[in-house]
Amino acid sequence: MTGSEETGQPLPEEVRARQERELEVEFALASMEDALAREAVEVATFLRATGIELDPLTFVVMRVFEVCVAELIDPSHALEELAESGSLARSADLASDLLRRDAA
Repeated sequence: MTGSEETGQPLPEEVRARQERELEVEFALASMEDALAREAVEVATFLRATGIELDPLTFVVMRVFEVCVAELIDPSHALEELAESGSLARSADLASDLLRRDAA
């Protein structure tokens, strides 16, 4: 026997494959967070010009909810996971930072 069964340690290839999967997931989450934040800024900027204020977190949550409904995903589970991972907060914080920068 060789590999992880014999020594109890994962093979370097297994470790590498796991690390690559983790990086792919982290990159996808970061890309999603950035895209949500930038979309929130566009919508908030448009609405601000009409006298309507939009909280970035509300937009981010509603956008995730919309995608969940369209993709037949349980929104409560998805929102809970994204809240626990900090993705919702990071998107809203980035949007708030960009809005403040644009207002200055």
